[in-house]
Amino acid sequence: FRGATCEENYHIFLEQFIDAQVEGRALGAMETLTTNYRSHKSIVDLSNIVALDTVDEKDTQLRRLLTPSTALDTAPVVPVTVWNTRDIRDEAATISSRIKAILDKGDCLASDIAVISRCLNFGSYKPTGAIETELLRKGIPFVVRGGHSALKSKRMQLFMALVRIIANPDDDIAAEYCLDELVQNIGPVNSKKIRGLGKDKVRQLSLFEQMTHASTNTSLLTKSARTGLQAFLGDVEKWQQLMGDKTLEWIIKDIFAQYILKVEEGDEDKDKNVETSAKKGDIEDPLLDMVLAILDSLYQTPELLSATASAEAGNDSPCTMELLQAYSSHLCLLSTAAEDKGKLKTAKDQKPAKYEGAVVITTVHQAKGLEWQHVFLNHFIENMFPMGYRGV
Repeated sequence: FRGATCEENYHIFLEQFIDAQVEGRALGAMETLTTNYRSHKSIVDLSNIVALDTVDEKDTQLRRLLTPSTALDTAPVVPVTVWNTRDIRDEAATISSRIKAILDKGDCLASDIAVISRCLNFGSYKPTGAIETELLRKGIPFVVRGGHSALKSKRMQLFMALVRIIANPDDDIAAEYCLDELVQNIGPVNSKKIRGLGKDKVRQLSLFEQMTHASTNTSLLTKSARTGLQAFLGDVEKWQQLMGDKTLEWIIKDIFAQYILKVEEGDEDKDKNVETSAKKGDIEDPLLDMVLAILDSLYQTPELLSATASAEAGNDSPCTMELLQAYSSHLCLLSTAAEDKGKLKTAKDQKPAKYEGAVVITTVHQAKGLEWQHVFLNHFIENMFPMGYRGV
């Protein structure tokens, strides 16, 4: 049980059930269950090694609970490998490389592989975020169960909305999200006024056009609201004009520097490890790593690009509107596919995919009773998996 104190419970059992009798055994004798009928032998052996390594040798009260267990002889033996990695990124790179090697051999589907974590959220920190990034970089589809993918974070959704509105100013859903979350000095009252502009004499205006008209309407908005709106519209226009001059990577980093780094994840602070380098102009941010990994995967998947965009795609090539639109579509598709509701949905449903199915990223609770051919445990660190403060 969560939070249970095993040693205390064991003493209570001995005190209250000391007269318990097992058939064929002396009064007060204890029966030890030594056969595990659910796990492979290698898994049981590994469990014993871990348990014996973390319990004091002098602890005689728990000794009988650690009697080596055995699995049925007919159970297949699956090798267990333990890696030591330097940090989170190294761990993610190791796991994703191993997954890619398994898939490239063609021995199983992507859906036959799982990455299991203690939980998918520690405040604003997502333990599997780095693994998601590396899988995206290698073009390996995945789904997240038991929590939210980093692709569903507030900062990612805002980044996607910005990319969408740059690629297509008539996207009212993206424009509404940006208006409510990113434009400075625009509260609910001003937002309602802008939307109230509605139609001109000929046609229905898009929300972006309404924002443009409102930015110069002195009778509609206050000076501070107009200033915030003009600054946002100016940035969007700037990024559009940079098409053919700057690379898409440069534009992505500029979007992050201008807007995304300032955003907080709801009630939780954004990653405190975000740093900017004044000397190099580089930004260190886990989410930026992810969106750049998605860009890399787009370059490596020509079938996701139009003929024009494919011919001009490349890390050093200037960005075109066709490339930006392809990137925007790819972001939305991956965000939708990252979380399934009981049915695996991957990019292959829309476009040809190199790998069939999707790697399952889940928690130990969601994984109960399920089986995969290959299972990876990330963040397998003392007092984190399992959590030390919650007991055994």
